[in-house]
This record gives sequence, C-alpha cells and structure tokens, in this order.
Amino acid sequence: MSTFCGLTKEYPQVALDLFSGKDVLRARTYLLSHVHTDHMVGLHSDVFARHLKKHPEYKLYCSEVTREFLLTSNKYCHLRNSLVALPIQQACDVNILNDVNSEQQQLQVTLLPAGHYPGSAMFLLEGHAGNVLYTGDFRLKNGAAAKIEMLHAGDVVKPIRSLYIDTTFFDPKIMYIPDRISCV
Repeated sequence: MSTFCGLTKEYPQVALDLFSGKDVLRARTYLLSHVHTDHMVGLHSDVFARHLKKHPEYKLYCSEVTREFLLTSNKYCHLRNSLVALPIQQACDVNILNDVNSEQQQLQVTLLPAGHYPGSAMFLLEGHAGNVLYTGDFRLKNGAAAKIEMLHAGDVVKPIRSLYIDTTFFDPKIMYIPDRISCV
C-alpha cells in the first residue's frame, strides 16, 4: 500500500500516484508510475474526471505501456484526452501553468525503468527547484540504478535534492520479500 501523499515539496503543482483530495486537485500536471490500485486512488472518480474536463490543459503522464493498460479498461476511458505517454529514459519537457503569474514553467520529466511491473516507471523531475526522484514501486537488481544513464551527467551522478521512495515494505512485520524466481 502506497503511503505517499501525492505531492512533493519542490513541485507542488505536480501530483504523483494520487488523484484525490483538495491539495492534489490543485496540481496542474499528473504522473502515474504504474497500474496498481494503491497508486491509482481517485483516478476513476467523477471528481477527477470533471477536474480534467474543466481543465483540458492539465495532462496525465505515464509510460506507453501504462497508457495502453488504462485505455483497455472502460473504467478509465474518461482519461483518453488527458493521457500522454512518455518514453522511458528520454528527458521530456512538460510545461506547467503558474497560477500566480500565468506563465508557463518548464519541468523536465524523465521516466526511468522501475522493474516492478510492465510499464512501471520512476520519475526524475528536473527544474527550478532542483532534481527530485520519485520511485513509486520499484524492484531493481543490485547495482542496476548505477547503470541508469539519465541519473548521470557525464561520469558523475546528478545531484538529487529529494528522493521520494515507496515505503510499502518499510514495515517490520514484512520480513521476507520473495525473489523474482520465486514469484514466477
């Protein structure tokens, strides 16, 4: 179960993996890491559907695979016009309207492979407030993160101001996480 509140301190106009609540509905851009229900709270609600319809400039970004999963379900057909698929490991510019001065703020969003589920992605956000990494659910082999090129600038790791890491298994009662072979 995801414990993330949906917003980062650095980019409060961007909501991640939560689509309900008054603070989240103040966001101008939405990101979905993957199609597991604990990361999709509010995504199918009438309130969120009306919110997107009222603001067609607001978009929901996800991976190509996640977009296809959503569009195969009638439950999420209301998202069709708002869904934007981003490629994995390619920096993409996302413009966000600043409510204070009505200017567009540019945020670079990069989807990184999460290894958790088909289409799952971590989000690297790069902009005026610094670099932020949101993991969602992830399952990488030991050493795999060091090989993700988009986390590097040349030979050095990019500075990350904040890391928002999924804490589903950060519970002392969960003592065993099966390996990939056991899960197959």
